Amino acid sequence: MCGIAGYVTSEDRSDRNPLLQQMAQALRHRGPDDEGYFMEPGIGLAIRRLSIVDLAGSRQPISNEDGTVHVVFNGEIYNYLELRTGLEERGHCLKTHGDTETLVHLYEEHGIGMLRFLRGMFAFALWDSRKKTLFMARDRLGKKPLNYLLAERGLYFCSELAPLLDQNLASWEVNPNALAAYLVLGFVPGSQTIVKQIKKLPPAHYMIWRSGEMKMQRYWSLPRLPKVQCSYDEALDEVRAKLDESLRLRLRSDVPLGLLLSGGIDSNALLARLVCGLGQKVQAFTIGFSEKEYDESSIARTSAQHFGVEHHVLIGNTDLLQLLPDVVRHYGEPSADKSALATMQLCELTRRHVKVALSGDGGDEAFAGYPKHRLKAWQRHSSAWFRHAVRERWTLASMRGEGWLGSKAMRNPRRQLLPETHSLFSSEFFAGPIYQRISTATLRRQSDDFLGSVVSEFWSGTMEPVERILHWDTTQPLPDSLLVKLDIASMARSLEVRSPFLDQELLELCARLPTAWKVNDKQGKLMLRDIVAPDLPQEVLRAPKRGFSVPLGAWWRNQARKQIREGLLPLHPALTPFLNENTAAELLEEHQAGRANHAQRLWNLWVLNEWARIFLRS
Repeated sequence: MCGIAGYVTSEDRSDRNPLLQQMAQALRHRGPDDEGYFMEPGIGLAIRRLSIVDLAGSRQPISNEDGTVHVVFNGEIYNYLELRTGLEERGHCLKTHGDTETLVHLYEEHGIGMLRFLRGMFAFALWDSRKKTLFMARDRLGKKPLNYLLAERGLYFCSELAPLLDQNLASWEVNPNALAAYLVLGFVPGSQTIVKQIKKLPPAHYMIWRSGEMKMQRYWSLPRLPKVQCSYDEALDEVRAKLDESLRLRLRSDVPLGLLLSGGIDSNALLARLVCGLGQKVQAFTIGFSEKEYDESSIARTSAQHFGVEHHVLIGNTDLLQLLPDVVRHYGEPSADKSALATMQLCELTRRHVKVALSGDGGDEAFAGYPKHRLKAWQRHSSAWFRHAVRERWTLASMRGEGWLGSKAMRNPRRQLLPETHSLFSSEFFAGPIYQRISTATLRRQSDDFLGSVVSEFWSGTMEPVERILHWDTTQPLPDSLLVKLDIASMARSLEVRSPFLDQELLELCARLPTAWKVNDKQGKLMLRDIVAPDLPQEVLRAPKRGFSVPLGAWWRNQARKQIREGLLPLHPALTPFLNENTAAELLEEHQAGRANHAQRLWNLWVLNEWARIFLRS
């Protein structure tokens, strides 16, 4: 696990090398163990390394035998041992014992086609000096980030946004499309970032730069294959075997591993398969809260004791809020996920004991675990009662809070009749009439087409409702919100986190399972529960679904009353063309007076304002 940065220009210039070194130093937290550079006129690659496999070797950048191909790589290729064997059989001479070197030799054998062989999480940049070509790629699910900027007749890239924003490569401007999406959806989707000038390489995409020309292309999509043709018990055995295989691959490490353990079924299922399926025990790490409705530590403690593993628990409180500037700087753009603070503190606790941890992220997307997946029988057909154009018009009106279709009175009918839309946006954020209050006419005018395109993409294709929700969850909020939080929070504390449920072969298998095997109108993750039910304590199996969160509502009214006010007001001058400051003040007053619960919205605005204060000139 590492941080990478670099540049390529259409001119043979080397005056960018100091900038490259500055970006690399800004990534030190992602790779405190080592650094490396490859520099030639017109090209620069940099790496900060967190050593996990082949600790003494595998220094990056790594090249092929004749030094014509160089790569910097962030992530893990879990099937690297199998790839090495195949490459050596074909005559390649590998000098190290890690996974990074397989990339240059796979490229020699297959070119861009190398991507189909990689099973892991990755973002890499590979320079082919013979073709004068930079080849960059990102893993299928988007576990590892890669941001880029086109400026000064060149391309600049980095694992994180902050090192790019800290450079004077452009005059940064707020991206109204990204801002509107952040308000309504709770995350910045796709290739967008919060500033106009910087883009993200999307998951499952590669990019080629040659002679000033750039080409980007998708190389993988979750296949829509026919459902499995076997019995439920046969499928259960197949899923169990694939999950165990995913875990076994992710145990490959030259340093100790841990497990981020909550009270939910996902991380506890991993613990059950580790101990009962693979005979492996790891240390477990949990964060809890004194507020019982947010605390899962007692359930996690029961599970850890049941399986006989060492368990470390940290109790969070309002001191977490002191981390906000650090969190915002590491993220480089606003994050609406209010558990980011707790996740970062949990990762700090974990890093004191281990260098790698497993996480249950992705279980909800693989096995349909969210409450929004539990549709009544008639809701599995209700959206088909409406023409495609009607579905789009009603959804967009609800999102923007426009007209009678976007009114508060139509919210519940829309949720019932178009149940898929609960996955697209939530009234917890700024969707609906409140969007009209917080947004200015300028923001609506500049972003309406983009929001329309998001809705159009959501409703594209013919899918059964639960399948549409799962497709959206896997391709949008998972890579653009949940996995961003996990990557940034863990790497800020120099911790590598691996997610067995996000193995692409496991996900492809789960996508072929009939929906009825995953979820009904009362409970989700039916198959996963059946796999681990014989091993888990009943307290874990019966625990209600609770998202990982923090008690902001109470904090904003009590211990952190002054803190949220100072963080929220006044709004940064770069934001006032797009947001109504009076509305922000009204929301704060309504929440602190107890007339409404705006906890999530106030968090969104505070994080956004803090981001602008850190990165934008007044």
